[in-house]
Amino acid sequence: MSEAPLDKKPTRQKWIVIAKWVISIAIISMLVVSRKEELLQFFDSQKRYHWWAVGLITMTAAFTISYVRWHQLANAIDLKLKVSDAIKLGFIGAFFNVVAFGVVGGDSLRAFYAAKHSPGRTSEAILSVFIDRVIGLIVMCGFAAVAFLMNGIPGEPSTDKSAIEFACIFAGCASVAGVMALLVMLYFPELKKTRLFQSLIGLPKLGGALESVMDAAALYSKRKSVVPLAMFFSLCTNLLFGVTIYLVALAIAPEVPKIGDHFVIAPIAMVANSLPLPGGIGGMEAALAYLYSCFGNAGGILVALGYRLCILFVSLIGWIVWLTLKQTVSVDATVEPTT
Repeated sequence: MSEAPLDKKPTRQKWIVIAKWVISIAIISMLVVSRKEELLQFFDSQKRYHWWAVGLITMTAAFTISYVRWHQLANAIDLKLKVSDAIKLGFIGAFFNVVAFGVVGGDSLRAFYAAKHSPGRTSEAILSVFIDRVIGLIVMCGFAAVAFLMNGIPGEPSTDKSAIEFACIFAGCASVAGVMALLVMLYFPELKKTRLFQSLIGLPKLGGALESVMDAAALYSKRKSVVPLAMFFSLCTNLLFGVTIYLVALAIAPEVPKIGDHFVIAPIAMVANSLPLPGGIGGMEAALAYLYSCFGNAGGILVALGYRLCILFVSLIGWIVWLTLKQTVSVDATVEPTT
């Protein structure tokens, strides 16, 4: 009798994975059918692949900076992690993000091996990865809002334009709220013991995430300077993501929005890429196609597919690093990184 629930759980997870793949494939199929003319233009237009090659470099640099950011956060709480190991684990995690089809896979791997480098510090290793993600998300949202305020969205008033403007304003408000909450927790970590925060921690789903943020903030309360440094690294990463999408567009798209427009487009597309779909497939493609149309340009689906290849290029680097260094980094292919 006790084995029945154990048998049902893998089956349920299997159906969830299948459902996610169905959704991703359905989104891609709808985009291909609805934007068939844009895709056909790819074969008739002149290609400028040298821009794509530069885009691969900027994409690799963006990911590398994000791994250096995590290294700084990990070392701030005395995790024994070399910058070279952080970069290696970061790229290997990018590979596992594709293999495991989810952002959590690579993050779990990074946390696992950071803990292995620092025995007895498992919770700190997990929190270093968690706060790295939180800071990245806060800066990403703020980046989109600031770019929108500085650059605006061209074109006549429309429902699509209003929707993207609302998304940018909402992202800005969320970023400001996130920064304020993080600062409060950094400077007043004892607030976790108050009744208000204890009641918030008891909330379903949201409470667990809030408690993790508070625990992480308490760890960094003695090393506050590392947080603005991590935010600076996040800013650099977002700039490079925007530049990469712009370079891919220069290479293959018939029409290209201004580079300033891409600093609005990129962070929103990256948030869509973090949706709980297999590797984010479908979410980012739909977002880029939609955002390009909002800016009055065709070819968004082409750029999305080209940008997806850039992500796969980074994953290929991770695969090579994993094959080359799996003995020294002690990464085993049989590890289940999504647990």
